[in-house]
Amino acid sequence: MAKRRISSAETDEGTTVARTPEERRKQRKKDRASRKAGKTASSSKWRRAAYIGVPVVVVVAVVVVLITLTNANSIPCLQLSGVPVQTSGVPAFPPHNTTDFSKSWCPQGVTTVLASFPLLTVSIQGTSVTIPSSVGRNTSYPGGVECDLPVLTRASVSGYPSGTIYVESPWAFDYNLSTFFSVWSQSYANVFVNSTHASQPIVYQSNDLLGFSSDATHSIHLFVDGTPSSAGPALGIDTLDYGPNPYPSCIAEKYGTGHKILLTYTAASPAALGVRGPPGLLATGPAVLGWDGLLFDSPMPHLGFGAADRTAFAKLSLGSLSWLVGRHAA
Repeated sequence: MAKRRISSAETDEGTTVARTPEERRKQRKKDRASRKAGKTASSSKWRRAAYIGVPVVVVVAVVVVLITLTNANSIPCLQLSGVPVQTSGVPAFPPHNTTDFSKSWCPQGVTTVLASFPLLTVSIQGTSVTIPSSVGRNTSYPGGVECDLPVLTRASVSGYPSGTIYVESPWAFDYNLSTFFSVWSQSYANVFVNSTHASQPIVYQSNDLLGFSSDATHSIHLFVDGTPSSAGPALGIDTLDYGPNPYPSCIAEKYGTGHKILLTYTAASPAALGVRGPPGLLATGPAVLGWDGLLFDSPMPHLGFGAADRTAFAKLSLGSLSWLVGRHAA
C-alpha cells in the first residue's frame, strides 16, 4: 500500500500541522488567484493613470500650439504690442513750445529695447524719390532741444544708405510703413518727385502713393526683397532689418538682415490692359482681327480699308503688279 505524502505548514500560533496533497493543491490555487488579483489591480491603476494622463498631454500640446501661432509674427525674444492711439494715432512731435519731454514720443535718454533698420526705396514711373535724411527729427524747441521720434531717418553712413529707416524705440511697439509715412508727413510739408511734380503730398495708402492714385492704367505695388507683398501700409518694419546689427540680436537670428522694401507707381503694360492685335501694326479704321497679317504684315497705317478692299488687296500678287515696274522703267 502506497504511503500518503504529508507536508507540514506553520500556523499563526507558530505550531506546525501536517498537510495532505489535496490541501497543498488548494493552497497553491489560492496563492495563484491572489497573485493574479494583485497584478490585475496594478494594471488597472496604470490604465486609469493613462486615461487621465493622455487628455492632459493633449490639452498641454494644444496650448503650446496656440501660443506658438499667437507669437508667430512676433520677435522671438520681445513681445510686440500695437502703437497706442494718441491724437494722431502714431508717434508724433510734442508741441513746439514745450520743455517737458518726459511724456512725449521723444525717447530722450531712455534705454532702447528695439533697434531695426529697414531700407526703403520709392519709385514713381521709374524715377527714384529721395527720402530726406531728417524724417522724425526736430530741433525747433526752446533751448535748441532736439526731438528724435522712435521712427526716423539719418544721413547715409557706411552700411546704412540713404532711405534707411531707423526704428530705435524704448517701447516694444509694432511699427509699420504707415507709421513711417505719418512721421514723414509731420517732418516735411511735401515731397519732390520731379520737376513736373515738385510738391506732392506725403501719403501712402493702398490706392495712393505720394499723390499718385491707382486707376485703370496705373498701379501701386509693394515688394519685400523682390517679392510682391499684399501687406500695404500695414507692413511691419520691426523685423525687416537691412543693417548688420539689429537689437535684440534674435531679430537677425530669426529674420535675417539685408531686407529691402520697394514701393512703385507704374503704368500698366499693354498686355495687362488687354490690348489686342499684332504688335507694331497700326490702323486708323476699325480693326478686323486677322486682316493685318494679310496686308504683308505692314507696319504702315491702313487708311480706311473696308472688308471688301482688304480682300481684294490681299489677292494681289507681285506678278500682277509687274505693269507698274515696266511703266516706271519706260
